[in-house]
Amino acid sequence: MATKLAGQAEAPKLDFVGLIHEGVPVARSNLQACVDFYINVLGLKLLPRPKALDDLVPGAWIGDEGDHVQFHLIAKDDELMPASDARMAPAGRHTAWRVKDIEVFRARMRALGVKFEEVSSLIGDAQVFVKDPQGHTWEFQGPPSRGR
Repeated sequence: MATKLAGQAEAPKLDFVGLIHEGVPVARSNLQACVDFYINVLGLKLLPRPKALDDLVPGAWIGDEGDHVQFHLIAKDDELMPASDARMAPAGRHTAWRVKDIEVFRARMRALGVKFEEVSSLIGDAQVFVKDPQGHTWEFQGPPSRGR
């Protein structure tokens, strides 16, 4: 893939050090259902959100206890969102998250009656997919196996 920089002086190398948050557009009418999903299904907690953002657009910041994961729900009806029939698929739009124990994740989904799909043949490790109430697909994986 040719870029504008092709053939020019080498650009400085970027060093990524981590993820800050995932911005997730949701319909205004679906905000509370999504908040409930992230808190009750994924076991996350509501985080403080700057007042300036509340004045700009409704939403919620949600994260885990160790501050490793944050979802910023942005309630705007004019943003691109999944179609109501969007499938859970490894080749579709999704974000993958690493969990400490994928077996615990599966057990939690089963206990809560949350539908999930799993693929184990692509990368050699289990890839478990769930959808939030807005239709966004999220992938979860445990620690990588040594063969990968």
